[in-house]
Amino acid sequence: MGDGLMRKVSIFILLTLLALVVALPQTNAAAPKAGSTCSNVGAFFETPNKRFVCKKEGKKKVWRVWSASPTATPAPTPTAAPTPTATKTATAAPIVIPAQQKISLSSFVSMAQSAMANSDNVLPTYDPANKIKIVDTSKNNLENFLNAASPSNFTYLGPTPLSESDSNRKGAISLLTADRRNVYGSQNALPPWSVGFKLTTKDSQGRFTVVTSGLGNPSQNYSWRLVYKDGTGPWKYQSISGVSHSNNNQKNFDEVSLGSPGDYSIRLEFMSLTTFYGLGLSDSLLSVKPLLSSAPLRVAILGDSWVTPSFEESGPVHDWDAYPGALSWLTGWNVISAGVRGQGYLQIASNETYKDRIIRDLVPQHPSVIIFTGSSNDHLFPDQQIADELGRDIQALQKADPDVVIIICSPYETGGDQKAPGQNAAMKQVAKTLGVAYIDFITLPLFDQNNNGQRQLSAGHPTRLGGGHIATQLLKSLAALKN
Repeated sequence: MGDGLMRKVSIFILLTLLALVVALPQTNAAAPKAGSTCSNVGAFFETPNKRFVCKKEGKKKVWRVWSASPTATPAPTPTAAPTPTATKTATAAPIVIPAQQKISLSSFVSMAQSAMANSDNVLPTYDPANKIKIVDTSKNNLENFLNAASPSNFTYLGPTPLSESDSNRKGAISLLTADRRNVYGSQNALPPWSVGFKLTTKDSQGRFTVVTSGLGNPSQNYSWRLVYKDGTGPWKYQSISGVSHSNNNQKNFDEVSLGSPGDYSIRLEFMSLTTFYGLGLSDSLLSVKPLLSSAPLRVAILGDSWVTPSFEESGPVHDWDAYPGALSWLTGWNVISAGVRGQGYLQIASNETYKDRIIRDLVPQHPSVIIFTGSSNDHLFPDQQIADELGRDIQALQKADPDVVIIICSPYETGGDQKAPGQNAAMKQVAKTLGVAYIDFITLPLFDQNNNGQRQLSAGHPTRLGGGHIATQLLKSLAALKN
């Protein structure tokens, strides 16, 4: 090869290498800034976060952040949308215990008389039609969700529930929370409670989902029960025992089908350790309104297992069938029960007597009326000693809450407690001395051979039928009280 040809080849190789250097990304020089001057149009410079390109803009050559030209991408293949769950949820709101409605004994007697005269005040009846369907589902399959802590949508009956603070329970309510807050100082006194609402549903099956869990003993079950009214019809239920789930602190979703669209009144009755999270709805959140337009009269009942209660009747019976619950149906009042098994004015149970619970547990619930009940658990103590303790309890309550109306009831029956007549007489005298109304079940009598000859109402404790009987007789006695 001649020298001339060699020189031409060398020059060609050199020019090619220079072109490649210009075209390759510049990584070792100082990083440029967008808008700063560059020299070779088309040159690239890469940093760990950006890539710059030298562009000619007018008469200038400047660095610009490089971005690839967008290219058309094929449209994704449509897929079926998942079934929406809880697309709209109401914000939880604080639940406040209603202020005490201040009344006199005479006005309370008038209220009792009016309640007796109201034909709508009856116990719910059993519905054999089996129209209502309740199915246990693994989640809320309906579109919306209404938190239980929604006082503008619900009426709360029983002790006013507490709002849960745990993040996993946001919007839920209960009488005993996951962080162990309790509406009463005595957990053993926690009663059944309920949530009432009116539902206007356009759903073809009238569906809503009840979301609950239980915080009690995991080896036991908790229950809730549906009581319903279609339009202006009577209150009904399909199951005495209700729906049961394990107390394992896991959420349960029970989808209720009322059968058809329409206007319904609903009461969900809960065992004491039930946590209520809220309702799944196919309708809007505005379809749920409070059962009552204003807060009902709050009446508290202090007592033992008859108030808790214990039942002797075989078959499915639950705490909500006790006479305080029955009295709430017969009056329209919010009857708040607080009973502890085995306890009395002097007899200790759960490390307490009545006096420990009256002011601590009941006064904060703002009742207008507190009814003290007698207890055969005190039968080993002298009659006058029982009556004296009753007197001290009355005076302590009068000092703590001068506006509350106090009513005293005797023990319910003599039964195995042969001292009931003497205890009754001593208690009646103390009530008279302190100017407090007194109801005498022993003299009435509440039970006799005619109504309880087969122990159909009481056999040491009331039966389910007996709970309704006691509530009826108590209401009659309240309506007949004299100032």
